[in-house]
Amino acid sequence: MTHALFAAVLLGLVFAATPTTAQEDQSAAGLQVWRLSGCASCHGTFGQGGGGGEQPEGPSLRRTILDRDAIKETISCGRPGTKMPFFLKGAYTAARCWGIEVQEEPPAEMIGLGSLTPARIDALVDYLMTRVVGKNDEVTKQECISYFGNPNHPTCNAMK
Repeated sequence: MTHALFAAVLLGLVFAATPTTAQEDQSAAGLQVWRLSGCASCHGTFGQGGGGGEQPEGPSLRRTILDRDAIKETISCGRPGTKMPFFLKGAYTAARCWGIEVQEEPPAEMIGLGSLTPARIDALVDYLMTRVVGKNDEVTKQECISYFGNPNHPTCNAMK
């Protein structure tokens, strides 16, 4: 293999393994949605979940078995029979959820905030899929710094 061909292959591998700026921007936008929508109040700052009481009572998103589509529908439409609210503007009234036909009002048992557009939900799902879902339960210092954008944040300083 010539040096030029080797360099081209190596460069291609580096670019394939490096997230694009668009992906990074979408993930950053999703982090903002996460912060502003109050997701951390139930799922924990880093999506780690908890057992209630002083801890968040939502399930861990780091250990979820839901795929991208299921996470998107859960955020959009809420989770029937749980405290998970729906966030999609027009959920149930303008957009079909969980197989329920569009109706004048959401089902009475559904808690809804209806505060997010489909684009903001997509950004949130991108953030979760790239930076939360499938990650180790133990949050790293680098994850903390990335979340807070500050290497000297008190939460991050307490980490190894």
